Amino acid sequence: MIEYLSGIKGRVGIAFSGGADSTYLLRIAKDACRGRVVPFLLVSPFLSERERTWAHRVADEIGITFRELHWQPFDFHCIWGNGKDRCYYCKYVMYSKLWSVCREYGISNLLDGTQLDDIGSDRPGLKAIRELSVKIPLVYCNLNKNNIRILSYKLCLPTWDRRSQSCLATRVAEGTFITQNLLEKIENAEELLRDFNIRNAKLRVDANRTHLEILEEERFYVEGRWPEIKGHLQDIGFHYLYLGIKV
Repeated sequence: MIEYLSGIKGRVGIAFSGGADSTYLLRIAKDACRGRVVPFLLVSPFLSERERTWAHRVADEIGITFRELHWQPFDFHCIWGNGKDRCYYCKYVMYSKLWSVCREYGISNLLDGTQLDDIGSDRPGLKAIRELSVKIPLVYCNLNKNNIRILSYKLCLPTWDRRSQSCLATRVAEGTFITQNLLEKIENAEELLRDFNIRNAKLRVDANRTHLEILEEERFYVEGRWPEIKGHLQDIGFHYLYLGIKV
């Protein structure tokens, strides 16, 4: 990994999220590309405030400063319309904007934290990454999620055991329009669930109903407090609620 990164010529931009993969990539690139690394956090209504704060904390621990790049997905019907290619268009718009900023900074390389396990999964955004010539070093170096967690643990990175955190837009079922108001309600609801010490729950929302998706180990606790939890979620605006187990 160090050998690959140190062989990259010129300045290096990294799409950083604070997740396990991009954090490991950034940490290694910091050593391999000394003084040439410029990380960016892509900020939009799709990014929760909790995840934004976490990214700053992680960067502080690594000892590197990143730049925030703000963009607006609601300017693009192909994104907020939430069709089957929404993830592709979202990634394409984000990385096109990021490339434009990179060129302004004289950055000739853009890196992403995609890892080997992502290649075999349903990730429409990978098509955009390839089309825009974004480099994916973790894949080139044959690193999967388990490898990254082990290596991150050895480096004492705070992300070594952190669960993957998808953007807020992934909570909304395909075909249901994504709105600012809906994302705010989802974010507020998931913060409420954390107040109940339910830390791995996610809402899954479509036009007619909402599923609360939890882990099997949280089931007994959630079912015991379901009337109270359901009442709070209904106060936020989710009226047709169903409880489901993540498999």
